[in-house]
Amino acid sequence: MKQHMTCLLLEDDHLTMAMAADVIAKAYPQLTVIPCYQIAEAEQYLVSTKIDFCILDINLPDGNSFDWLSRLSNELTYPFRIIFITAYSAYAAKAFRFNALDFVVKPFAPADLYTAIDRVLQSIDDAFRKLELEQALENLARRDEAEQRLVLKSQKTVHIVRLGEILYLSADNNYCNFHLTDDRIILVSQPLKHYHDKLNGYGFLRIHQSYLVNQVYITSFKKKTSQLIICNTESLPVAQSRRADVIACLGQL
Repeated sequence: MKQHMTCLLLEDDHLTMAMAADVIAKAYPQLTVIPCYQIAEAEQYLVSTKIDFCILDINLPDGNSFDWLSRLSNELTYPFRIIFITAYSAYAAKAFRFNALDFVVKPFAPADLYTAIDRVLQSIDDAFRKLELEQALENLARRDEAEQRLVLKSQKTVHIVRLGEILYLSADNNYCNFHLTDDRIILVSQPLKHYHDKLNGYGFLRIHQSYLVNQVYITSFKKKTSQLIICNTESLPVAQSRRADVIACLGQL
């Protein structure tokens, strides 16, 4: 971790700005805070100063941070971390998690900010995390959920996959296999639950403690044997406790 770092703090509410700046000054003396109240002001710093990470409100007087970052992502020549300050719902928070973005929900206590900043500082030199962030900024500009990208790290390779390429995920002890439409299988060192939480709200259905399925590729359900058919070829078991969810899902397809 660097000895001295720069944090850009973008927040139009003066009380929130003062609180956040005070928390950072007291707990993180190695950080220099650049306070900005508008996107235009923040953009000038981002393109002229090496910023290690940003703490950004989402809705500002001169625009939206998501739209701004989407536009700016092709212009910046260096990666940086982002923490969003948001009043969004828990569902939106899951979307941030999917996009590898850290967040603090308003109103927040100092401890909430500590947690987010600590997570950012611990990953500041992590090349995999940098790639996740780059994809996250690109995902912000993608409206089609199937085109959203996940960054997956296998033992020797980093993979970038579209959600639309994923047939299903299968558990493998504390690991997880991604089964893709081109017949590739990618083994990653995260449990299935990690991706169950990450993909919640993106059209994936948990059918068993060992399987998470992309609903787009479900073709039928054999009730007698509790088998779900994927693309008319693969057969996956459905847990008794998940039958109702599967039947309800098929009714909506």
